[in-house]
Amino acid sequence: MQKTFLDFLQNRAKVLVSLALLAVSCHVSAEIIFGEYGSDEEDETPKEVKIMPLVLPEFPKEDNLLSFQVSPTQTQTFFIDATSLSVGEDEIRYTMVTKSQAGAANVSYEGIRCGTFEFRRYAYGHQDNKWVMSKNETWRPINFYAANRPRAVLTQEYFCDGKGIAGSNEDMIFRIRYNRSLVKNKYTGSSF
Repeated sequence: MQKTFLDFLQNRAKVLVSLALLAVSCHVSAEIIFGEYGSDEEDETPKEVKIMPLVLPEFPKEDNLLSFQVSPTQTQTFFIDATSLSVGEDEIRYTMVTKSQAGAANVSYEGIRCGTFEFRRYAYGHQDNKWVMSKNETWRPINFYAANRPRAVLTQEYFCDGKGIAGSNEDMIFRIRYNRSLVKNKYTGSSF
């Protein structure tokens, strides 16, 4: 009787060890598949950000505006002033113009950092075609909420490839002008 009870305990222990190993392997596989596996970035010292000097561009002219789509159900029209786009080592700056269906326009000069997925407004357009400096000088996270969605689209589809800047300002202008998104499966479900 004692022998069978020990056999039972050994078999139970083998099953528990097997289940524990299975759980660990599933967890490790999920980390690898979903990109949550430890990265080398944690071991690196933070990269020094290269700050571009602030030079406000000319106020946007209608002829220089390139439209881009934010969503199929958008109620406003969004534009980038092609002449204002500048690409630095760590930041992309541009003038964005937002027009309502009633014709009202908002103008802002902004910057995006691909490495941190953040944006900052440097200045706002005034009615007399002059810039007014922003009082908020902080970098803020980009997300896909309504007010922030245009920046998320610019970042993911035209400006950034992951955490890196995707080419020169000419490359970005080309992508916006001809709607050549960096996102491969944009709204179509295609695999190209």
